[in-house]
Amino acid sequence: MSHLITIWLNICLLRAGPQDLPASQTLLGLTMSSYVLVSLLLSLPVYPVGTAVLVAVLDLGLLAAFAAALLYFFGKWARFTQTLTALTGTGALLGLLALPLVYLLFQGPEENRLAGLAALFWLFLFGWSLLVVAHIMRHALSISFLYAIGISVLYTLVVLQLMAALFPGQAG
Repeated sequence: MSHLITIWLNICLLRAGPQDLPASQTLLGLTMSSYVLVSLLLSLPVYPVGTAVLVAVLDLGLLAAFAAALLYFFGKWARFTQTLTALTGTGALLGLLALPLVYLLFQGPEENRLAGLAALFWLFLFGWSLLVVAHIMRHALSISFLYAIGISVLYTLVVLQLMAALFPGQAG
């Protein structure tokens, strides 16, 4: 297992790609479960429990649909398992790094003197996450990094807008 974590860390550092992961349905299932759990934990400070569960599951569904659609469109469907394993594994790792930041940001202002610093680190982590998704998609689709960054940013904007439309005013 430590070998797999090392691969995901190297993917996060843009040193490895999804092709370095085994094409295993079992591993994909484990990483998808981890991704949903971390997504749930990240959603709890913002949404009630039931909504946070829906947000986490929808987040995974959108990520899987995004990967599937692009891989199908580019004729690289055989890369789906490794691509989604890379996306969910790195997403879970980066989400774990974001957890303390999210909880700091959603404390009351009187309790949170580090909110500005936490927001800065969260913004850095958010940007890094966009680069990691672009890096994975660059390898999976065999496209340029610049094109992959555009896809990553577009996907993120669509997901953020969709979540805001589906769960308006539900924070708290």
